Amino acid sequence: IKACADKLKRELEEFGFPPKFPETTTEVVQEETKADAVIKDKSKGKKSKAVAKSGSGKYQWQIMQSLGLSDDEIRKFADASHWLDHFPPLAVKDLRSIGLHVDWRRTFMTTDSNPFFDQFVRWQFLRLKAKNKVMFGKRYTVFSPKDN
Repeated sequence: IKACADKLKRELEEFGFPPKFPETTTEVVQEETKADAVIKDKSKGKKSKAVAKSGSGKYQWQIMQSLGLSDDEIRKFADASHWLDHFPPLAVKDLRSIGLHVDWRRTFMTTDSNPFFDQFVRWQFLRLKAKNKVMFGKRYTVFSPKDN
């Protein structure tokens, strides 16, 4: 969420509102044809998971437009907290539409926007670390050099 919100902020700063993106060049098409030629096993997909998820949009703004959002609505997503207000009700609606029965009264955010949950997770990790159940340095983490 934070990465997408930051990407939208950068696109607004760089390309204005509504953004005027540069035209695509033939280099992109040439790169795609090279990638298609490399694949030897026809049973394997030609697109990576990231490419498949992003669709045809190169910029975050275009991806948001492909969801049917207006430019004025997309602008609000530059604030990461707007994502938490917008998408959860849509997810609940979709889950109900496929017949999922859930006690929705017990739902809560599992981010630092919920200070009670955040404090619980912090307490839990500190307790596990004190018991040597949590070790550091075993797995890579996402680090943004821009945000430090």
